[in-house]
Amino acid sequence: MKRDRSAEGERRLATSEALLRKSLLEVLPAVVKTGAPLFTNSKHNLHDLPKHLIDEEAEAFLEMALACVELREHLGLVTDESVGRLFLAACEEGSSSDENRRGPRKLAEALVERLRNDG
Repeated sequence: MKRDRSAEGERRLATSEALLRKSLLEVLPAVVKTGAPLFTNSKHNLHDLPKHLIDEEAEAFLEMALACVELREHLGLVTDESVGRLFLAACEEGSSSDENRRGPRKLAEALVERLRNDG
């Protein structure tokens, strides 16, 4: 019974991570071109933008990434190099006060490369 739940959780995780990866690979090329604020969301908001100025797509990606990482943790799996963790790391860097942080274009470019190489 426990094994069945674990297998079901792993199937859900695989499906969720595949959807997150596919969705990111669809939108990131546009972020590379436009510099859209995909990495700015309610949790990573360097300039304290009001909620109504945070892009809905950025918020949706945050929720998807957090759900994937949470499910990985629940299943006892490593999260470090997971697609959700990679997206969250880009968000964290984008909201860092480090003056040498990469902007959305460079973050998107690096994330595309990681997702294509790890996929």
